[in-house]
Amino acid sequence: MDTIAQARCVSTPFLLILLAVWTACTPPAPHNTYGADVRSITETEASWLRPWTTRDVERIVSYYEEDATLMAPNMAPLVGQEPIREMVQQIVRDGNFAFAFEAARVEAARSGDYGFAQGSYALTMTHPATKQPFTDRGTYLRIYRKQTDGAWKVVQDIRASRLPAR
Repeated sequence: MDTIAQARCVSTPFLLILLAVWTACTPPAPHNTYGADVRSITETEASWLRPWTTRDVERIVSYYEEDATLMAPNMAPLVGQEPIREMVQQIVRDGNFAFAFEAARVEAARSGDYGFAQGSYALTMTHPATKQPFTDRGTYLRIYRKQTDGAWKVVQDIRASRLPAR
């Protein structure tokens, strides 16, 4: 056998072993959870309505991450569950309080760790000046982050009122 033939006999098994090791070290393609993630966020949005209608402060706040930010019209941003809890406690005490929202669009990142819900809301409360009920209608954007247990929690909650500025 000549030198070239010997080199081929030695290098072929070596290349096959090298290829097998390289393929074993390559991480598998991530599992596509997009559809399940969108469904889960959509279900989370729908299930969140119940505690708002029953004025269950603790259940409402449980949908937010510990360091979530809530940006509502005509108020400074609230950062963290405790400031959000205080605001929710205050508004649900209003005798005219009613809050409804509906997601028109839900998306999830292909990475499976973030998603968002965008929709419209209606918030009825007692007007501070007139003491009469009034309804604020607007749009919202909620950014969700998937938790280690697979649940989705809000990290950013932003509402934009359609009412004219005061």
